[in-house]
This record gives sequence, structure tokens and C-alpha cells, in this order.
Amino acid sequence: MPEVTIVGSGLAGISAATRLMEQGFNITLYEQNNFLGGKLGAHKDDDKPDPHEHCYHMYLNWYNNFWRLMTEIGAIGKFKPSPVIGCRLPGDKQTQTRPYLTNPGSPATIITNMLNGIASPADQFLSAYSLLDLIGTHSTSGDVLEQTSVSNFFRTRGYASEGSLAASARTLAEAFASPSYLSSARSYQSLVKYGYRQPTPSLWLLTQNTNDAIFEPWKKYLEARAKDLGRVLKIQCLTRVEKLHLTDGQVRKLTLGKMPDNVTTERGKQRKPTKTWEVELPGDLVLAVPPRALGRLVSPEVAHCAPGIENVRLLRSEPMISLDVYFKRKITGITDNITLLLDSNYTLSFLDNSQVWKDLPAGGTALNIIASNADLIADYPNHVILDIMLKELQRFLDFEFDPATGDQNLRNDDVDYSRCHVQTNVGEELFVNQVGSWEHRPKATCEIPNLFLAGDFCQSFVDVVTVEGAVVTGLLAAEALRRKHGIGAPIEIIRPESYPAFLPAMLAAALRPAAFAAKAVSVADSMMRAQFSRIFPNG
Repeated sequence: MPEVTIVGSGLAGISAATRLMEQGFNITLYEQNNFLGGKLGAHKDDDKPDPHEHCYHMYLNWYNNFWRLMTEIGAIGKFKPSPVIGCRLPGDKQTQTRPYLTNPGSPATIITNMLNGIASPADQFLSAYSLLDLIGTHSTSGDVLEQTSVSNFFRTRGYASEGSLAASARTLAEAFASPSYLSSARSYQSLVKYGYRQPTPSLWLLTQNTNDAIFEPWKKYLEARAKDLGRVLKIQCLTRVEKLHLTDGQVRKLTLGKMPDNVTTERGKQRKPTKTWEVELPGDLVLAVPPRALGRLVSPEVAHCAPGIENVRLLRSEPMISLDVYFKRKITGITDNITLLLDSNYTLSFLDNSQVWKDLPAGGTALNIIASNADLIADYPNHVILDIMLKELQRFLDFEFDPATGDQNLRNDDVDYSRCHVQTNVGEELFVNQVGSWEHRPKATCEIPNLFLAGDFCQSFVDVVTVEGAVVTGLLAAEALRRKHGIGAPIEIIRPESYPAFLPAMLAAALRPAAFAAKAVSVADSMMRAQFSRIFPNG
């Protein structure tokens, strides 16, 4: 039987392993952490009782290949629909979380979203219209859109208002964890066009942590399948590939490193192997690791044999701080939706896991808070980051917080500091769909015949850095490997559906007069508000 070594147990790596096993391959899987799942995985620190994740996760309807795998491993029933994305404004302490978007893209919720009260109906209409205009931009303009940022695309439209631009930037910060002036308009077009084809519900949430809901069942599924099919499956955690050794233009050996039994996601505290050794590579190699990890493995020898692969070092990644904060009591006014904190420092949003996860202890509130704009504070010590984010959170929620007492262990407030957990996610950064990055993103194959690449940053028809993007690149690598050996049947990879570009383009053209009318209303409203503020500066 052919043999394949897969490096990385994130969605890309484990998806490739699943399909290659079915095609007749024996699998060896190396994972540097002590848990499976990569950026989607969950782990526990030795001094904390609760599982921690890279961040809260959103699962969209058009993740067809992901949903198929969830059905196969028996995890499909662990997701709940979440049609509403909520929001809170500063000072909303006694207010119920407001609906920000309800099933965006659905004709049934257009009026609801326009009248949500967060911005003027005119600006809300223009924000939605700008997305329609984007997905209606013809596909032959793809190269132009790849060289255009989302911000520039929207700002060059004559109908755009400052309010609609602000709304679009907020939405994009949550979708990409990246500012709109950096993000590729083509990648954002892909995200929107696939979502608008299947808008209901807006998204799905997992009712457990990802380790218990997805990756432990997936591991058991793989072990059972290997036994049934007579395959060899070896999973070695805490093992990192340190170097690729080439002979005659192919990878023939690997230097492996034994990693310490702890997870480090903080700046300046990168883990180093406790020992290293070399192993023969008996067959093919799939590297399903993040861009920076791949760049570390591209030695001059590798770059000489596969010149384009070193361009991965040009790809941009950003940390996204994740804070698990546990309160000793229930915090009022919070719903079970993903909630954006509008006009917050560090672009905060959160999910109340105590209302979504079924296996958390009752009696308190457990929030996972994300800072999408993390660079401002990511270099601070974790206890400082915790206080900064709690202080900002207090502008939106009603809870007691006592930062005056420096030692968090001596505080008598609503926060259970013994359970709180900060991850700066350094080393687990998110790839950014930056303007012009497409040409630097690797494909599943390269000039080294037995080396294959996977990961959400690799080129695929999904384009966008998403759960589905990771799965699809894993399947593309598996299919390329299958074709190389000429065995088995083609691996089915489902493309997401989208409306033909001419349909949203025609609708956008028909609504263009209404868009310019809405722009006039928005400008007039802004002028009136500015004049009112000058006359009555105190409101």
C-alpha cells in the first residue's frame, strides 16, 4: 500500500487523511500540539479547569465539504442554527443585545435589517447594496478585484456614504479579522456570494468545545475506519517537523523534534524541541501547516527545487486575541448570538458559551471575547491584557470589576479569575486575504514530486480563509496524491453554489437610482445632525 506522511492535524490535514485512507493509503500524522485540530482545536492548560479555543467559530451553510465530513463522523447533530448577529453600543449595560443583522442576503429580512436602529435606514440600505454591487461585479474583473482593497472598492462607488462605509468595515472586521483597507475585494466577493446563495440561517454554532464535539469523534472515526479497511494509522502528537531533506529533487528524510507538553500562544514564548532525530520518508508528504511554519521549512535546498514555494513568506498573518472570561453570576441582557461591540476599542466581539455549550457548569456567564484588532495590546503581559479587555467590556455590560486592586487573586468582584484565560494566538495567527496575495499563495502541488501542500492559505476555488477553505485544500491535496498514484476513484469535492454574476449585476443596476437617492438622504441627515450639534453642543 502507498504511504503518506501528513504534517498538521488541522482541518486541512485531517480531511486529507480521511480521504487518503479511503483510497488505500497508510497514514502517519504528525502534530506539534498535544491535541488535534490546529486553529480549530480546543485544549486545556494544566492550571485551568476549562477548555480553551483559538476563538469562537462560525459555520456557514455553504461549507458543503465540511458538513459532509461532520455527517460521516457523527458530529452533525452538535450544531445549532444562529440566524441573528447581535450588537451592543457603549452604555447598553441595562439593555438587551440588539439585532445587528438577521440572515443577511435573505429577501425576507431586508426591511428588518434596514430598521435595526444601529444606523439610519439609508445607510443600512447602502451597506447592503454595496455587497450586491460587489458580487455583481463580473468575474472577468477578478484580477482587478484582487489588486483592489474592499475599502477602495466601496469608496470608489458614487453612492457610498460614510455611514455605509463604517457598517461595511465593521462587518468585514468580524468576517476576516482584518481591516478593510488590507483585504482583497475578490476574496470578500467570494465570501459574500456564497453566503447570499444560502442565507438562512445566517450561521451555525457548535454546542460543545471543538475537541469534544469534532476532533475526538474524528480521531475515533479514523481509527475505526483504519481497522475496517486494514490500513495503518499512526498519530504522533507533540512532534514537529524541523527540516526537510531532499535527494534527487524529492523529500527523502525528515528531521523531527519532540515538543514539550504544553501549548504556547504568547509573544516571545515560542516552544523549542527538547530533542531532534531523523526519520526516513517512505512515500509522499503533505504539509498542512500555517504559512509561517511552512516558510520555516523552506530551506535554500527546498527553494531551489520548488522556487515558487518561498513566496509563502510574503503572506501576511495577524494574531487575534481570545479571552475566556468567567463570571460568578449571570450577566443580564446577553443573548446566545455572536455579539459585536460597536465602537469598541480593539474591535471586540463575543459569544456567551454558557448559553451555547451544553456541558458548562450552570450559574455563571462564560464569554469568549475576541479582539480582532490585537496588535495594539498583544505585546502586553496576559494579566494586563485581561484587565484592559475587561475595562473595555464594562462599557457594554453591567458587572463589578475592581482594577484598583492590582493582584487579581485578591479582588472581590464578579470575575472568576481562576478560570479566565488569555490567548494572544501568536504562532496561531490567521492568514489575511490581503490585496495582491493570491499569486503568492501555493497550490496543492509544487515542483517537488512527492510534496503536497494544504491549508486555508493555499489556492482553491473557495479563495476565502474559512473552515471550508481549509477542508477543500486538504481534499485537493488528497486528490492530487491519488492522481499521482493512479488508484481509487476521484475524490468528490463539492463547489459552493452562487448566483450567476449577471443576476446581482442586473439587480444592482435596477436599484442604482434608489442607491443614489439613499445617498442624498444620508448626506442630508448627516448635515442636519452636524448643524444640530453646533447649535446644541450638549445635546
